[in-house]
Amino acid sequence: METIDWKSYLSAERLRPSKASSTRIAYRDMRNEFESDFGRVIFSAAARRLHDKTQVVPLTSDDNIHSRLTHSIEVMNIGASLIKNICRSSEFKRIFPDSYSVIEEQANAIIQTICIIHDIGNPPFGHFGEETIAEYFKQYFAKNPKILDAKQSWIIDFTEYDGNAQGFRVITKLQCLEDLYGLNLTYASLAAYLKYPNWDKKDKTKGISFHKHGVFCADCSYAEKVLAGCMCNENQRHPLSYIMEAADSICYLSMDIEDAYNKGWIDINDIQDFLSTKVKDIKDPELKTKTQSIIAKLFASTSKISRKKIVDFRVALIQYFVTLAVFNYLSNIKAAFTGKYNKELIKDDDCGIAEILGDFCYYKIFSHKDIQSIELTGHSVLNGLMDIYINLFMHNERSFRNRGKNMISKSIMRANILDYLVDAKLIKYENGRYINISDNTEINIEKLCDTFDIEQFPNYYKLRTIVDHISGMTDKFAVSQYQKLSGQRI
Repeated sequence: METIDWKSYLSAERLRPSKASSTRIAYRDMRNEFESDFGRVIFSAAARRLHDKTQVVPLTSDDNIHSRLTHSIEVMNIGASLIKNICRSSEFKRIFPDSYSVIEEQANAIIQTICIIHDIGNPPFGHFGEETIAEYFKQYFAKNPKILDAKQSWIIDFTEYDGNAQGFRVITKLQCLEDLYGLNLTYASLAAYLKYPNWDKKDKTKGISFHKHGVFCADCSYAEKVLAGCMCNENQRHPLSYIMEAADSICYLSMDIEDAYNKGWIDINDIQDFLSTKVKDIKDPELKTKTQSIIAKLFASTSKISRKKIVDFRVALIQYFVTLAVFNYLSNIKAAFTGKYNKELIKDDDCGIAEILGDFCYYKIFSHKDIQSIELTGHSVLNGLMDIYINLFMHNERSFRNRGKNMISKSIMRANILDYLVDAKLIKYENGRYINISDNTEINIEKLCDTFDIEQFPNYYKLRTIVDHISGMTDKFAVSQYQKLSGQRI
């Protein structure tokens, strides 16, 4: 195997040169740049909001059920386990004999960071919230075909709205205090976060990077810069993205099932019966025997207590998937480093255990009436909020536009104003300041934001600001806001 230059993928550069390095030296902070990234993420408001965002069951008060935050913590744990098993393998040591321990240290910090934020852009009500926003704009643009006259190519930012793309926007721009760099994470962390480095329409025929619209057109310049900084070509996955994806898939497949059990919707026999039925359809005798053997090991618990059986199943399932993911990564490491590996690590499996369990979740869990009834509540809430904010932002009277503007988070409002003015080449960022290009004077950001009229925004930025704001809401806050703004509750 030709030499792989791992260092090129672990760029500690940032979009804005950081003063943090010199500060850490002064205070004897021994963290590396990637460990600093993790700290920035952990203390961010966007990460905190994950505790009240849907994983599987919306608006639940049951503390046995996962939120996006508890899910992300578990993904972080599995991601760290995958990195350790990969970097300490004899194969990895053979490829990187002089640097495997350094790689493990740095890659582990990056993996923990991107695992904790992998869902940071998800809107209220989980994946159904994503579908709701996308469907809303398909109908909105059908009724208003000329609303984005100059930016027709950007319609997909809304009609193919995706939480992954929103997350990249959150960490690079929307956590905005005084500039357009958000948390200002390293290139390596940002590139590894980009599970779908695609700012065009989704197209599953082109490879795994194109499975979703993973970067909004408004943010593609940042994406291009961080990918290039990590020696990744356009639309090429970072080699750590595969590991984060695997950790996420392992957790939601195993824990969604456990959540459903805790809600009383399924029992262990339902899972076993479903898998056994699927195996009967396998025609290849050798593959059938192999799959039956795996299933038998997954359900090998000898406990007579049903709660212990489901935990034993979860443990066995995680062990199976971790082993599979590590094997597949090491077997395809060159392809992973060049972005040519076009499979998910846990789905590159002749037995298809992940696909079977995915089908089980779809038919036996996500279709449950308790989930679907609350999802319909979320549908009404998100559609209602969108209507209210669009009416305010598009209003002819400034007083109404100002009311809409004042309802938006200040950091989101500031980020979108700066984003527009920079994109329109009216201002520039220079030496830590925003400068008016026309007269070269420094801009007072607070004053600018206070006096800015929404009418100055092109329609794209009006809609972008609204989506940014609603996406950042927690489930309960979204419901509360809709009730207040629609006059249902004072």
